[in-house]
Amino acid sequence: MAKVPIMIMNSRNTGKTSQGFTLIEVLVASVILFTAIAMVSMVYRGAFLSSEKANNHITITGVLPSVLATIKQSIRAQGNSPTSQLNDKNSTWNVNYHWQATLVSHKAAPSRFDRSTQQLEQPPLKYKLWQVELTLVANGLTKEYQFNELSWSDD
Repeated sequence: MAKVPIMIMNSRNTGKTSQGFTLIEVLVASVILFTAIAMVSMVYRGAFLSSEKANNHITITGVLPSVLATIKQSIRAQGNSPTSQLNDKNSTWNVNYHWQATLVSHKAAPSRFDRSTQQLEQPPLKYKLWQVELTLVANGLTKEYQFNELSWSDD
């Protein structure tokens, strides 16, 4: 007599084939998808903020030579006045700036020996040294600078 193999079948899987995902599988996939989307959006947001900040720094740095030339011209034009404070507010290329200059020193050139009178001549006070404080503001970014500027009279 020949032996016939006996198949044991599970009563739960008899005649049923898998038709889709279970609820747990869908939830796990959703959590993974939303986590990946959140991470990518955070990376893009950080890159956008860094790019905007760098752009503001570049804007201020690009305007700075023009602003410094304007300040230098203004100090040299007003530098012969008897005042000890100078200031101005202005805007250029969407950058607002404010500067204030304070007189640090007012001096003359070194003494000279005059051969005709045989004495030292003291030249008049001609040179002024100013300490300038400059504040630049562009799109919420504020940069402050401090430098010295020289003015002189033509007398």
